[in-house]
Amino acid sequence: MSETNRKKRGRPRKITSWTPKLLQEYADYYFRKCDERTRVVITKDGPETINDPAPYTVEGLCNHLGITTVTFRDWCRKSGPLAEKSRLLRQRITENRVTGALDGKQNPAFARFMLTNNHPEDYREKVEVENSVSEEAKNMFDEWKQLWKTTR
Repeated sequence: MSETNRKKRGRPRKITSWTPKLLQEYADYYFRKCDERTRVVITKDGPETINDPAPYTVEGLCNHLGITTVTFRDWCRKSGPLAEKSRLLRQRITENRVTGALDGKQNPAFARFMLTNNHPEDYREKVEVENSVSEEAKNMFDEWKQLWKTTR
C-alpha cells in the first residue's frame, strides 16, 4: 500500500501547529474549567451547589489540547519558546498538586506518588550517597595493610 493510499487512523488533531500563545490560551481555559468545577451536596435545607475545584493534571491538560502526554513531554524536553511554555505549564500543574496536598484539599499520599513518578529529578524517594575515597586515604590504607602483613 502506498503512502497516498493509506487511511489515517484515530481522531484528527485539533491543532497541528502549536504556538506558545495558542498553548497558553488553551491551558488557561483548562485551568479555569478546573477551578470552576462544582458539585451538589445535600444539606438539611436541601441540595446546595458548592465550589469543588478539580486538581490540575498533565493528562487532563493533554486531553483538553487533543495531544498525547508523549507529545507534551517531547515539547518539554526540546528548546525554544514552545518548550519553555510547556515547562511553565507543567510547573503550574506541579504547584497545584503540592499546594493542594499541603492545604489538605488533595490526598497527600497520591500527590507524593504523582510527584515522585512524574518528576523523579526533583522529587526522590531515596537518597543516593556516593562513597569515594581520596587518593591520600587510599595510599594510607595500602601502607597500613603492608604494615599489618609485616607484623604478623
